[in-house]
Amino acid sequence: TANIALTACAATGAMAFCPLKLTALGPGGEGEQAKPSPTPVGSGSGIIVRADGYVLTNYHVVQESDALEVRLSDGRTFDSEEHEGSVEIVGYDEQTDLAVLKIGNGKIKDLPILPFADSDKVKPGQWAIAVGAPYNLDHSVTVGVVSYRGRHDMRMTSYENYIQTDASINPGNSGGPLLNIRGEVMGVNEFIVTGGGMSRGSVGIGFAIASNLAKQVSDNLVEFGEVRRPFLGIGMQELSEDLKRQFGVERGVVVSEVMEGDPADKAGIKPWDVVLKVGNKEVGSPHDMLFALLHQYKPGDEVKLVIDRQGKRKEFTVVARLRDDGGDRIPRQEKSRKDDTLNDLGLILEETDKGIVVTGISPGSPASRQDLRRGDLILEVNRQRMKKIRDMDQALAGTKNDMAVLYVERRGSKFFVPIRTGDGGK
Repeated sequence: TANIALTACAATGAMAFCPLKLTALGPGGEGEQAKPSPTPVGSGSGIIVRADGYVLTNYHVVQESDALEVRLSDGRTFDSEEHEGSVEIVGYDEQTDLAVLKIGNGKIKDLPILPFADSDKVKPGQWAIAVGAPYNLDHSVTVGVVSYRGRHDMRMTSYENYIQTDASINPGNSGGPLLNIRGEVMGVNEFIVTGGGMSRGSVGIGFAIASNLAKQVSDNLVEFGEVRRPFLGIGMQELSEDLKRQFGVERGVVVSEVMEGDPADKAGIKPWDVVLKVGNKEVGSPHDMLFALLHQYKPGDEVKLVIDRQGKRKEFTVVARLRDDGGDRIPRQEKSRKDDTLNDLGLILEETDKGIVVTGISPGSPASRQDLRRGDLILEVNRQRMKKIRDMDQALAGTKNDMAVLYVERRGSKFFVPIRTGDGGK
C-alpha cells in the first residue's frame, strides 16, 4: 500500500501552492481477530488543478493502490477506506505516466489551484522550484534552474517532453509541480538520474513532464476519463544532413509511410513528402511534429499541413481521427529463389512478389555503414518503384550528387536510407 504525498495549493498572495498528502493503501497483513491495517508502500506528490477537487499526479504513484488517502496542508483528510468515494481515480494515461484523482465526493467547490505556464516558452537558466514531500517530508521546497527544455528519447514513456532541472527532486516528489518564480506549473516531476552504488537521491539531474503535455492529458482525463489523441495515419522520419541535401530542404519531417484509408491518405499526402509546418508551427523532427499535433488539435479537427513535394510547396488539410495504437503490420515476405549482387553498394538482393529483398550485406560496404539489414524490402530508389532488380540498376543510374535515397520497409515500418554511390560509396 502506498504513502503518497501530493502537492496541492493554497492561495498565498499572488502565488498559490501548498503541499497536500495522499496515501494509497493496498492490502494489509493477515489476521483472524482484527481487521488488517494498511501499510504505506510508496510516496509521491500531486497538483490540484480544479477547484472542485481534481488532482493531477503521476500514474506510477497510484497504480498499485487499493485505497487512497489524501491529506491537505490545512489538515483535511480524505480516506477512501473510511468514506467510500472520498478519493477516486478519474482516469490515467500510462503512455505519459499521468493520472487524475478527485477528492471530496463532489462536495468541494473552492480549492485553490495552480495555473499552468506555457512550457514552450520556458528557457534554460530560468529559476525552477520543486515542491513536494520527498522521503515523506511534507512542505519541502527546493530551488534550481531549468537545465534543458524538450528532452525526449529517455525511454520512460511513449510520449516524452521533459524539462530537465537541477532543483533537487527525490523519491516522494513524483507528481508534484516544478514551478517558475510566478508560481505557475512548468512541469510535473516524474523521475531522476541517480548516482552509482546504493544511493537513490538527487544528483542534480531531474525531469518533469512539460506543462503543455501535462495540461492536455489532464484536461482529457477530467473530461473523458481517457486521453483522446489526434491521428493522421503517417510514418515519420527525421531528415539527416544527407537526406536534407537530397530532398532540397533545410528542415522538416519526411513522410516515410502513409496508411491506406487513414486521414493523410484521404487528403493526398504521399511518401517522400516533407512536412514543413503543422498549423502555424514549423517542425524539424518527428518529435516536433507529434507535439505540434497533440498540443494544437483534437480528433475531428482540420489540420493544416505545409508540404514540400519535389521542390514545390503545397498545403493540405487533413481531418484527424481518434488515435488507435493498434493496427495491422505487413507480414514478412518469403524469399524467392533468384540471387543477384550490386557489388558497388555491397547488396545481395532477391526478387519477390512485394519487391526487392536484401538477402546479404558485404562487410564494410556502403550498405553496411547505413545499417541496411537482411530481410529489408527495398520499395523505391530515387522515387522510382522497385519490382525487378534491373529497376534498381536503372534508378541508381539517375542518382544525383553521388547519393541515392532508398525507400525501405523493415518489419512493417517504412523509412528512407541515403547511400553513397560514387567512388565505391566512400
